[in-house]
Amino acid sequence: MSLFPAYGGSKPPPAVKETTTEGTTQAATFSDGYKVTTEGWKNNKSFDLENHAIAAEKTTSPLDTSSEDEDTSREGSPQPPEQKERIPLRRLEFDASDGFYVDKQNNPSYLTIKSLARLSRPRYKLKLGRLWDASQNFHWIVHRRKVDWKSCRYGKNVAKECKVSPEEIDDLQAELNECRVLVAREPQQLEHWIRQHKLLGRNPDRANRLAVSEQQLHSLKLALEQHTSNEELLQLYIETASATYPASQVALLIEQLLERNPFEYTLWTALIMATQGTMARCNANDVLRIYENSMRRMHLGHTDTTKKFDTLDTDPIMLKLFYNCALFLRQMGHSNRMFAMLKMALEMNVMGLEVDCLVAEAERENTLIEFEEVVLESGMPLPEIWTRVELLRQAYCYLPYPALGGNSGIDEGIDTERLVFSADVCSYVYPLKSQTNRLHLYLLIVQVTKIPVVRSHCLADRLCTRIKQIGESEAIEMMLAVLADRHTYTSSVKHTGNFSVALLNLAREMSVTPSFMPHFLGSDLYEDTVSGLLLKCSEAFAHEENSRRIFILLWFRFKRLLLVIRKLMKKLTEAYLKEVRHRIRQLLRLEENRHVARFFTELAMFEFEALDWNNDPSPAFNVFQHVVDWQRSSNESLDNPDLMHVYVIYAEMLISRNDRKKALEMLICVCLQKHAPIDPEDSADKSAALQNSMNVIQMELELLIAAPPNMALEEFFSSNKLLLGLRCHCLTLCLLSRADEADQLLHGLLKDQFSREKALTSERHRFMREQLLELYMVVLQVPSSMVGKDSTEPTTVRSSRQLVQLVEQGLEEFPRNMALLGRWANFDKLPWYKQRARFIRTKGGILSVLHLVLAARCRYVLSLKQSEDAAVGQEVPHLNVAFEIAARNRVIHVFETFLPTNVNRSEIEAEQYQILRRNSLYWRCYLRCLSDKYTSFDRSKEVLLTALDECPWDKALYMDGAMYVPQELGHLQDVMIEKQLRIYAMIEELDILRDS
Repeated sequence: MSLFPAYGGSKPPPAVKETTTEGTTQAATFSDGYKVTTEGWKNNKSFDLENHAIAAEKTTSPLDTSSEDEDTSREGSPQPPEQKERIPLRRLEFDASDGFYVDKQNNPSYLTIKSLARLSRPRYKLKLGRLWDASQNFHWIVHRRKVDWKSCRYGKNVAKECKVSPEEIDDLQAELNECRVLVAREPQQLEHWIRQHKLLGRNPDRANRLAVSEQQLHSLKLALEQHTSNEELLQLYIETASATYPASQVALLIEQLLERNPFEYTLWTALIMATQGTMARCNANDVLRIYENSMRRMHLGHTDTTKKFDTLDTDPIMLKLFYNCALFLRQMGHSNRMFAMLKMALEMNVMGLEVDCLVAEAERENTLIEFEEVVLESGMPLPEIWTRVELLRQAYCYLPYPALGGNSGIDEGIDTERLVFSADVCSYVYPLKSQTNRLHLYLLIVQVTKIPVVRSHCLADRLCTRIKQIGESEAIEMMLAVLADRHTYTSSVKHTGNFSVALLNLAREMSVTPSFMPHFLGSDLYEDTVSGLLLKCSEAFAHEENSRRIFILLWFRFKRLLLVIRKLMKKLTEAYLKEVRHRIRQLLRLEENRHVARFFTELAMFEFEALDWNNDPSPAFNVFQHVVDWQRSSNESLDNPDLMHVYVIYAEMLISRNDRKKALEMLICVCLQKHAPIDPEDSADKSAALQNSMNVIQMELELLIAAPPNMALEEFFSSNKLLLGLRCHCLTLCLLSRADEADQLLHGLLKDQFSREKALTSERHRFMREQLLELYMVVLQVPSSMVGKDSTEPTTVRSSRQLVQLVEQGLEEFPRNMALLGRWANFDKLPWYKQRARFIRTKGGILSVLHLVLAARCRYVLSLKQSEDAAVGQEVPHLNVAFEIAARNRVIHVFETFLPTNVNRSEIEAEQYQILRRNSLYWRCYLRCLSDKYTSFDRSKEVLLTALDECPWDKALYMDGAMYVPQELGHLQDVMIEKQLRIYAMIEELDILRDS
């Protein structure tokens, strides 16, 4: 039946049997005998033709369904003469045989739209809100201008297509041929290979991308035959292969290189990331299988039958792979296997050591059942119940079960994932070849448990793996090292209060269970676990005093960190202080700790940090006075670095309490190397004290020349006599109103003995230069009330400018120094674009980005406080909302700066993204900033998918995705099961428990 019956009756005519050419009527007889006249469609009122010319054409030109009959009729019948003069009109492109109108020609004008209608265009305003900084006198001038990409600072980064002339192609080809000749003639020259790689990348043959990349890979493979372990060539090969082939083929290429040289850490990490960092290939067992092969190969390195690698020390590579494997297990949520692996590594390298603190105890997890029952009976939706129960079990059930026996105390129906046997983890742990590497191993184990150990850049280079590859920690607790180990006590809390609060708030938002952060349920259990681990590590080095003291110091710092966190969170109680003091005194009563002055200094620092609870500093100062009297009675020389450390810390605390006289007395005692109290005559002769101090410094500088360039790991934690002497000497000059002399002394040392050139060739000089930069920063920040009456405002301004230049130079050389990063984030009077640009150029990985976020938050708090002070007694909610929105947009822009979607991204930002993309903390912070009422779920989902594609192994990302994009919870759980992530609570189990 026809779609339009008026055009041809109820059925379309398949064949015409009878056609009349005379008259205006036509008849069609169908095969079933049904006959209809086609003239009826003209009488239908729904098809009323308004063009009479077309109707006239219809009457004069009879329709015919057969084109062949139409041609013959035109040839056979002559046309009247009056019709020849008429202009022929366009024929209609349908007839009665079609049954309906067919549009056979499109209108090309509708394919492109040059511009929208005026009322359809959105109005874009060039005026953008920004965070108002009260310290800057901004003039709010609204003006319109056309963006000039030639003068714009972003115009340099816009890729412009340019045509290459034939002459330039010939020159490039000639240069490439010349380079090939040099490579063939001098293959041992690394510069020729790198130059050839760059010239091939410019594509002089104008080949496709695949051909160019294959030429580069072939050239790099030949170069690696000449330079087997060159780091630059290995990185170029991995980057080129990853950009050319899929991950599976990249893994095959890397395995071929590993067959020739199996002791390259760069190749092993690249092979691991080809599996771990790809969503399609990421699987817990597959990644662990690679770790198993790599660790076994490192263990067999010395016993290789070919005797090719007999002299190779594989312990450093094994330590890095061990650390990466432990991080991978922690990020996958397999804390049970991680702690079982740490326990085996501790016991395997120290005979007779039993690490029972890393084994679960059933009675300590009884509170978990009570909390679970509260959640199950709360009546919340099942997805919310699953999220909370999962986090609860993750906080309590992180330790593996002990070896099951008759008195194990473990009930039936236990979680089989917590039954970790030795056979499950022995493939990832092997004994070290050299006993000197045990301290390194134990420090890595402590670091994996999220204890903030590293504060300096040099120690981070020594302990942590290269941040351009895997191995950078995603634990936000690592940033709390500045709270656990303050680099100075001269500055008051007033200058660092906002930053400390912002740092703690960020740590609370981004921390993941299990953690020692007090706002988590089960944090006390993890705190006891970590404290016991530190004491077990000190017990393992019972016969190595220097190493044993390191873990006791870390234990003190950990207790002090928990105190500071509770004080900032206003959760510090007298009961907690009493308990911690009792544990500290128990530790100090031990025979091996009773005569160590450094431990009593840590006790005094703990008491000083608790001053907010009791503003009387006498508990801390009494400890110092006890140590001074005790050492004076024992005739101990003051040239001992630990005793010098006692006096210097005591003096800095006195400076922060504005006790200038007492602080100067302590410093002069160190300069004269005499115990307090000293004679009034000696105290009055300040020049003699300074001269004696300078002589000691010169002697230490001479001894430093003969010292080996590489430092022992213990030296990073021990007191340094040269640094303490310089610290005491410079602080004395500042208190005597001679700060310019201290400035000249430090400037001369940084320029001569500890110059940047010497720091590149010696690890010791590099560490000393970093510490001198911190000391220089302390000298420039000594309170003006301590400098003397001669201090004027221009001097203060000069010191501020000098401080900014110093910190900027320090960050350029030591991008992972926590003290420098924190001080740069505190420069609230510095223009935002300068502060932001320095953090972006600082190649500190996730540390620089997080400190940039902290800087934005500190500015927001400061601006909000200043606006409230300016409008006393008035309510300005609209201004507060404007500040909040501006701060929120500023923080989001920090993360979006590095993304590939940023068309104005610079080369430095692109390089930083290659480091940040594999760190889940970057994506989690970005997701949290988007979780507000100003962001749609679609945008959060898009960011979540990008994050999971970059870090598919991190469980914290999936848990945050369940919180910020709850509608995708079912899909996230499926992916977690597919990737074999650790899931403590199945949603079906909770559904049954909720209904029971």
